[in-house]
Amino acid sequence: MMRLLRELNNITAHYFPLAGNDFIVTTFSNEIIKLGAVCWEHKFSGIKYPKMVYGDNLFVQQREEGSLKEGTGCIDLKTGQQKKLNFLQSSVLLTCLFQESKVLARHKDQDRKKTIQLIDIKSLKIDWTIDTDLQRVWGFDKGILGQFRGKNEFVFLDIRDGSIAWHYNLSALGTWLDHDGRKKQTQVNKIIGVQDDTIYALLNSGKVLLLDIKSGEKITVLKNDRHPKFDTFGNSIELDFKSNKLIQLANQDFIEVDLESLEISLTPIEDMKSSGLENFSNVVFDSDHVYFTDKNSQTLGALNRYTHKLDWIYKLPQERLSKSEQPRYGRGLKLKDNIFYVLDNKNTLHIFDKEVESV
Repeated sequence: MMRLLRELNNITAHYFPLAGNDFIVTTFSNEIIKLGAVCWEHKFSGIKYPKMVYGDNLFVQQREEGSLKEGTGCIDLKTGQQKKLNFLQSSVLLTCLFQESKVLARHKDQDRKKTIQLIDIKSLKIDWTIDTDLQRVWGFDKGILGQFRGKNEFVFLDIRDGSIAWHYNLSALGTWLDHDGRKKQTQVNKIIGVQDDTIYALLNSGKVLLLDIKSGEKITVLKNDRHPKFDTFGNSIELDFKSNKLIQLANQDFIEVDLESLEISLTPIEDMKSSGLENFSNVVFDSDHVYFTDKNSQTLGALNRYTHKLDWIYKLPQERLSKSEQPRYGRGLKLKDNIFYVLDNKNTLHIFDKEVESV
């Protein structure tokens, strides 16, 4: 099902795929390298790593050698040459693209005062600036979700001018008891995503909070009522927009939540049990498979979402490792256009192609 295309050494975690099977990597030798139809190498000093691509521009977060000041630079995606980009030199990009060309940035002025900016990355202009600092922020086509530093509440910002549309105080959800019986305040571990008019957030209690994106009102809190021991979800839960489901591969169980009915299904994966494979890490997926890595067995796998069988297993090579070294295992997973990328703990990037059967 999958074939190994190539392996690249000395690769940092700051890599990402591009269209047409091209991709960008950053090396520990202070190089940003583009591989594919057009290749180049961009050498730098200090700190520099890719954040996003728009058009022919590669935007990078950067800090000059010997400086603590971070900002955003721009590299020509065709040539690898640095472009002059003055207005973002003191700003750090915070989100992925939304509404096609919008991105949020944190700006720090000469007095170290922080503001939040909405930037149109196409026109390279600032749409608006708000005099605040959000500790966490997520950009969506319908608005901006943020969390103030030191406060256990969400705010939702109007994308037109940055004004606050609503607040949601997480303290309203109360406390919960962890496995040691300790009382903890409910907080958000991650924003899973937005589907239609609902925000899905994974709580530190393992429950999933559903908020109405228009009003900020709580719709419900989901718990995993199908698990025989635990009523929780984990950090590997993802939102599949196309199937309108939340999905998770947890240990040896495949979990799906239908977002129309909120019905939860849990399927034990017998292939994983018989192979001794488990998953406790984040996954990537397409319409047919969920791809995972098992740290303990140093194995990659692809679970068929329909048959619930393992269609592919790959044992990472352990050659040239001493007995005292930690085994090689997969860590960072990415998937784009049938190309599966796996960065391991030895800084080697393994690149696989999903072979399509001919009819």
